[in-house]
Amino acid sequence: MFRRIVFLGVILCVLMVSAAAQAHDMWLEKRGDRVWLLYGHPGATDPYPISRITALTGITPNEWKVALEPEYHKGEAFAHLNDEFALITVDFNNRYWYNTEEDGWRNFPAPREVCGTILDEGRSYKLSKEIVSWQPFMDKPVGMRTEVVPLKDPTKLKEGDTLPVMLYFEGKPMPGQGARVSKTSDSHIEHPEMTDFDGSSPVMVKVGPKGRQLIIGKYEKRLDDTRRVWFAFSLSFTTKK
Repeated sequence: MFRRIVFLGVILCVLMVSAAAQAHDMWLEKRGDRVWLLYGHPGATDPYPISRITALTGITPNEWKVALEPEYHKGEAFAHLNDEFALITVDFNNRYWYNTEEDGWRNFPAPREVCGTILDEGRSYKLSKEIVSWQPFMDKPVGMRTEVVPLKDPTKLKEGDTLPVMLYFEGKPMPGQGARVSKTSDSHIEHPEMTDFDGSSPVMVKVGPKGRQLIIGKYEKRLDDTRRVWFAFSLSFTTKK
């Protein structure tokens, strides 16, 4: 048993290191009476420690926020939905990263002394939200540090339609420098093409084939020449047309 635990720990470390280089995404997916948190890319998800989840929240149609308790199952977390939720959100601590000339990307729980020439370093966060049933309050920020905000009900759109979205940071339109969002919500595309957000005008996102939709956002907040704060965030929903 001990060897197995050690082996799984090593695998997790390798996966987390590769995550930085491959810019893994994270999203929520409702299945029946459960919501799952998935990490990786569409069609190829990876395990992660449940301890990285710092908040998992269900929001009712009346905008009441309820803390959900994540459970672990085969490397992924889920939560039971035992109430009526219109929106589900999650915050995920992706810890502290260093990129050095000698060792490449390495991940630690907190900043520390490292050997070598540092090219980039910084804190990484991932945030996601899933629309279960559209409500009018969803065309505005719901209090996440970074988020994709649709300006109209995306669940009523069909393939080829365009959805106007805004990117928000701490409740205000995200600064244009360093902010990007995927051009399509087609969840079958593993690495969707990204477009820059200018800080004021909505971005038009093309809706994918009927079914699961996923919009990916990225924001890099520069602190100085090497230090960054990285945010990866997503919005998921389902279309029926």
